[in-house]
Amino acid sequence: MKETISFRRMWQLTRYYWRTEKKTYLRLFLGLVAVYVFKSVFFWFLGRYFSIESIRYFLMLFNDEWIFWGFILISMAHMFPWLQSKQRATTFLALPASNMEKFLSRVVYATLGIWLLAFVGRATGNGITAIPALIDTLFLNGKLTLSWILQRSILPATWTIFSADTGGLFILWALKFLLLTGLIAIWPWSLFTLFGVLFRRNGWLWAIPVLFVGVFIAYLIFDVSIGHTWLVQHNTLFFLLFSAFSLLPAAFNYWLSYRCFSRAQVVTNTSTRLH
Repeated sequence: MKETISFRRMWQLTRYYWRTEKKTYLRLFLGLVAVYVFKSVFFWFLGRYFSIESIRYFLMLFNDEWIFWGFILISMAHMFPWLQSKQRATTFLALPASNMEKFLSRVVYATLGIWLLAFVGRATGNGITAIPALIDTLFLNGKLTLSWILQRSILPATWTIFSADTGGLFILWALKFLLLTGLIAIWPWSLFTLFGVLFRRNGWLWAIPVLFVGVFIAYLIFDVSIGHTWLVQHNTLFFLLFSAFSLLPAAFNYWLSYRCFSRAQVVTNTSTRLH
């Protein structure tokens, strides 16, 4: 039987997710901010006693990007927390919506919500640690500008592409950045979603080795086998190949995730209202 999709019911599900999980999101946000603040203070402490060269590998291992994407991927593996116990699964699967609506609404809501939470948490944590620089610039005639502090100390460094200082290429570069970031991220997101559905509690532990294998295969294909020179000379073809390499496995992972999710039915005669 073909399942119908109602955007109205999906919107109601999204509201239900927010009502039931906003405290969880708040705790995750505060925890992530605390991690960024602790990391900055700890690195400042190390810098007082050790040279940058001696702690270089430690700085590379615990940088902002690793924390940012690690948080997102591990959270993806916990996208369906209701399936971890029979009672919570009964409540969730009894909601008046089709399996497809539940799955799609959950994937879209959690993916966008987790990314936004990670971004705001990172900016907030970096903003707290940038307070001394802000005070110096605003009240003590410091040499740093507000624009520099915002783009280099608070926002992720990669987001400098959105600066209007880039001139007429601002929109083109921004769209290209968003598209490439999406292509790079979609397969890991789908992978951790799949393992989260399969293993319920510790799926991210199983997804990490698969992720490294996939990255290694991509390295062998695009850097070793094809080569950088060929990629530069055939930029459009490379983009198409990379898109297929990212989107096709991601589509399979999401399809398999949905199939596993659909089989997680719990027989129940109860119903939970969305309103």
